[in-house]
Amino acid sequence: MKIFQIHNRYKFYGGEDAVVDEEYKLLKKNNHKVYKIVRNNSEEIKSLTDMFLTLKNLSFSNKSINILKNCLKKYGKPDVVHIHNIFPLWTYSIFDLLEKEDIPIVLTLHNYRMIFHKLNFFNLDLIKYNYFKNSRVISFIISKLFNRNFKLLSNVDMFITHTKFTKKIFLNNGLSNEKLMIKPNFINEYLSKPVNHKKKNRALYAARLSKEKGLITLLKAAKKIDLKIDILGDGPLKGLVNKNDKDIKYHGNLSRKKVIQFISKSKFLIYPSEWFEIFGMTIIEAFSLNTLVLASDIGSIKHIIRDKENGLLFKHGDEHDLIKKIKWINSHPKECEQIVINAKKDFLKKYSPKKNYQKLIKIYEQAIFKKSKNH
Repeated sequence: MKIFQIHNRYKFYGGEDAVVDEEYKLLKKNNHKVYKIVRNNSEEIKSLTDMFLTLKNLSFSNKSINILKNCLKKYGKPDVVHIHNIFPLWTYSIFDLLEKEDIPIVLTLHNYRMIFHKLNFFNLDLIKYNYFKNSRVISFIISKLFNRNFKLLSNVDMFITHTKFTKKIFLNNGLSNEKLMIKPNFINEYLSKPVNHKKKNRALYAARLSKEKGLITLLKAAKKIDLKIDILGDGPLKGLVNKNDKDIKYHGNLSRKKVIQFISKSKFLIYPSEWFEIFGMTIIEAFSLNTLVLASDIGSIKHIIRDKENGLLFKHGDEHDLIKKIKWINSHPKECEQIVINAKKDFLKKYSPKKNYQKLIKIYEQAIFKKSKNH
């Protein structure tokens, strides 16, 4: 099968980029011809002029059409195109071209940007869908521009979402049930040798340093309890991390390989997110590396973690409950060991490359069938 992967990278490497890379390796390993067609914000948005042009073309981009036409000439027509992110450079314009070329389209919904304009502006929970530039107003303005050609989304043959929670949200906001499939993320291989859980003694936070990721709640808890923790990442709240605290070690923005090494060596991963995460890649990475996960009880996270079975949950935004659960971890080593074992079994059952490949190919085949049926 010949597959085009289309993606838009942001400034910093993140979970979406990891998924694209993992799926690329998985498909190549199974002898498919895969062409990764990626545009990068860091390369194309360098000046105010670039920003203005990007905003001007946010609804429809002729440049994107020309880039894709050149790829079709160079590589030939693919059996299916798998799109991961089109914001802000690709835009809805490529859905129009691919439909005209009669090419099956699969779109992974890595965020809520496609439906943000449909959400109630005055909804008190709106912040949990993650604002663009931390602004409700800017999010709506950008969303209205970006989704001006929302009707072109009907050209997509199959959508991929990650949990029952996210599927419900997308269904409630206009996406077709028959086109929407659940496929969780996965990791391709063990990138670091697992360390025995009993030999670990430090906690870990590895995410964007921002309010919606729960960093403020974590730091409040850390001040009230003896917690030795490594903090990885970058973001607007970097200044809140006390570099002089002997129990907190800040390591900055690291490569994925180094992040994996930190997860492997940590006693438990704290995932304190306070928004409706689409998925949590570091959670399943921890599952695979025998590292306990302590996460907030919100959104998709509750569909990945079953409290005291394959991880621990605390009330999101509540530093007191977070402290309570940290104390429970420190006083229940045997129970934690069993939770880690259960999580590893869960990883092998749900998030392994083999399981993911089977689901991914089935979705591709459905997209190809739908396209042939409709034409």
